[in-house]
Amino acid sequence: MQNKLPSSSSEITQAAIKGAVSAIPVVGGLIAELGGCLISPLDKRKRAWAEEVERALQELAEQHQRLPETLADDPTFVTALLKATAAALATHQKRKISVLRAFVVAVGAKAIPDEELQHALLRLLEDLSVGHIEVLCFLEADYSVIATKDRLEAIFGRYRDKHHGELDRIAFRWILSDLATRMVIHLGDTEDMNEFASQRESMVTEASQIRPLQITQLGERLLELLRKSA
Repeated sequence: MQNKLPSSSSEITQAAIKGAVSAIPVVGGLIAELGGCLISPLDKRKRAWAEEVERALQELAEQHQRLPETLADDPTFVTALLKATAAALATHQKRKISVLRAFVVAVGAKAIPDEELQHALLRLLEDLSVGHIEVLCFLEADYSVIATKDRLEAIFGRYRDKHHGELDRIAFRWILSDLATRMVIHLGDTEDMNEFASQRESMVTEASQIRPLQITQLGERLLELLRKSA
């Protein structure tokens, strides 16, 4: 049985959670009543996240020799923990909470030293749905086949038939478009679905090549977190 970390680890967790929750304004009237009703669910989320953070701190101590007292003096880690805490308390999706734990570990282990990249990844973790995560993991798992396809219809068919995906056409296309907008993937020259395709024709010379759908470096870093959270 593994030994629990020193009490300072729970103090770090409590301070982070307290700081995030205290930022939620609760005044009078109906919002006060709503705040009262949310106390019990919020407490459950706080306890569940505290357990995830405890796991993260245990991993940092045992695998990276980063003890709680050292982490508490690291402003980059404290900021990442506070932001991850706010995101964790705002979701009920266990998949996203697991990825947020992996993010905390990665920052604490100095695996993501660039603070701008930390910010970009955390924004993605806050905004992306479980559907986004599912589609991105599908693209990675089946990339060798997907890279040979030049029609979005064919990629969607692969998603439904081979991977038994449950998203409908519109949701699948929207998620791909959103991932492209956030620079997680490049759609390249992939032809759109018929009902969305433009009527304009593009000229392709003999020397040119069709650019396949690609996962960007940002997408690869996000996938690293997803793999570590599994």
